[in-house]
Amino acid sequence: MRSISYRARQRLGTGLKVLLILAAVVLLLVLIAIVYLGRYVVYTPDGAYLDFGRNTALPAATGGAGHAAPAPPESVEIEYADPNVSQQTAERIDGYYIDLSMLSDPDAVLQAIQELDGPCTVMIDLKAGNGSYYYSTQIDGAPLADVDVAKVDKILSTLKNRGFTMVARVKTFQDTAFALEHLRCGLAISGGALWVGDGCYWLDPGDETVVAYLKQIARELAGKGFKEIVFDDFYFPESGQIVYESEKSRTQLTADTATELLNFFASSNVTISFGNPTEGFPLPEGSHFYISDVAGSGVNHTVKRFAELTDPSAQLVFLTGSKDNRFDGYQLLRPILAQLVG
Repeated sequence: MRSISYRARQRLGTGLKVLLILAAVVLLLVLIAIVYLGRYVVYTPDGAYLDFGRNTALPAATGGAGHAAPAPPESVEIEYADPNVSQQTAERIDGYYIDLSMLSDPDAVLQAIQELDGPCTVMIDLKAGNGSYYYSTQIDGAPLADVDVAKVDKILSTLKNRGFTMVARVKTFQDTAFALEHLRCGLAISGGALWVGDGCYWLDPGDETVVAYLKQIARELAGKGFKEIVFDDFYFPESGQIVYESEKSRTQLTADTATELLNFFASSNVTISFGNPTEGFPLPEGSHFYISDVAGSGVNHTVKRFAELTDPSAQLVFLTGSKDNRFDGYQLLRPILAQLVG
């Protein structure tokens, strides 16, 4: 067998070192590319794809994944009633709602408010499923929506100054921005990617950080004069793609979160209500279920779904532009800009 000279072995060793260094550099570049491209990955129920046109300017972290959300601003004051009073008195709701599409034309909304004869209930959407806020929020890192936020603020001050009963509605567990900044708070699929529903990432209804975040939102809105906060789409998605382990059912997890929110504000002047929920929540007198996208033919079926309510006629609030008389007898909010309702 022919032996390899010392010099040849030395050159071979040097070559192997160079190859190893090059391999390490290539691996590092691949990792950097994966991290960089990760911001452009969009996950859907059918898979994932790259979208280089999406906005990657995310809000600053508010505590890091797995950490508790920051405490509600100390400047926010909530009036507290007698702590021995466990139930609030239900008030009849009759008025209008302002959804996110209407806020794209805030001048028209302001004009419609000015034309109202007198104070009534007005509900306004203020937070979208992508996590953007439609008012000047003080929540750290919260992204603002691509609308004239200053004019939305003017809408809020007009409602308050004219004595309207103000109701705020916010998307609850749909919050892409917060999920991306607090990855452990998001619902995930196998492999760890965040699950997508209705084009948004969803938060874990049973996570303590998520609950603290919801309390923070409600306290801030209460400080702006809102007497009722509606947590919309208050349910745990039923998708089988979601990987989630808990001794409790998904319905029980959301019911527990509802109870915690209700208890937190129980002795305050703020009413906590829910939008389009699943059944099974402990809804006290004075709180409401806000139901949208129901035709007149579906009223009776909806009422039967919530048969456990003490008084469905007082606790169910339908959002509709329909004149169908099957809505008569229930509480109603109608679109303030009927021409913008699709």
